Amino acid sequence: MKPLIGLLIVLAAGVCAAAETYKWVDEKGVTNYGEKPPADRPARPVDTHPSGTVESGSIFNQKLEAEKRRRAEELQARAAPVFIAPPAPAAAPVRGMDFDTFIRLQRGMTEGELLIRAGRPDHESVENFRHDIVKTYYYFPTVANPYTTVVTLRGGRIADVERIKRF
Repeated sequence: MKPLIGLLIVLAAGVCAAAETYKWVDEKGVTNYGEKPPADRPARPVDTHPSGTVESGSIFNQKLEAEKRRRAEELQARAAPVFIAPPAPAAAPVRGMDFDTFIRLQRGMTEGELLIRAGRPDHESVENFRHDIVKTYYYFPTVANPYTTVVTLRGGRIADVERIKRF
């Protein structure tokens, strides 16, 4: 019984795929599509089989922008064969940690909770102390917030939070 049902489904899908679609313009100038063309209007068949992929959205735009940049770089490389030193990498801006975030941190919180609340640290260090990984996250002072915040994690949980006024 199951093979018979499967065969009927395959045949029904084949019939649907084999159906033709027609395009015509009515007396009001509106373009219409249908499976049967009208008798009083000239109609032409429409190819409904996809001939390629359609890309849209942000991924398509990113690919397009990357292609434009690559072409521009190639043109610049052909036009100016002079060696130019690459620019030095810019240091990431210091973000610091606001007091509102600092007071919500507690011992025992997970590293994930810390990163969600405070964001990525300005600097981090990792040590292996007696088979226990110890991470130290540093949030450096800014002009608006002159405190250095040091968060120590042992085994993925906050072990110590320290806030020092240093600039």
